Amino acid sequence: MTAETVELKFDQEEIDKAEKEYKKLHLDPAQQDMVDSITKIMNGLVPIPEAAVKGFTWKVMSNWQRMRRITIAELNNRPLRDRIEVTKEMIKQAKKFFVSLLSESTPEQREILERKFDTVLKQSSEFLKN
Repeated sequence: MTAETVELKFDQEEIDKAEKEYKKLHLDPAQQDMVDSITKIMNGLVPIPEAAVKGFTWKVMSNWQRMRRITIAELNNRPLRDRIEVTKEMIKQAKKFFVSLLSESTPEQREILERKFDTVLKQSSEFLKN
């Protein structure tokens, strides 16, 4: 089996949990915009429902806010290059997070997922500028 034919399988319990948690969230406009922007970038990257992607994105984003002690709203007042760098940093964190969610973390699955995230990182600057 080649890397292209390996199907990515994620922990279904974690997916269901993320969907439920996301549906309960009340994000401020800046947070919602960032979640939506990252979700657009990741759309089609992982074979899971959009609400779960948003839930996982929120987990990564809220963790980043705690670590950096800055809110997404404060980030909106920073130059575009800073916002792009933060988004790239969050995508890198998301990459690690999604790898940990693989239900069968085989080398082939990790390789496919890492390659997909690397592609997203390369494309994110152009997407975010528009």
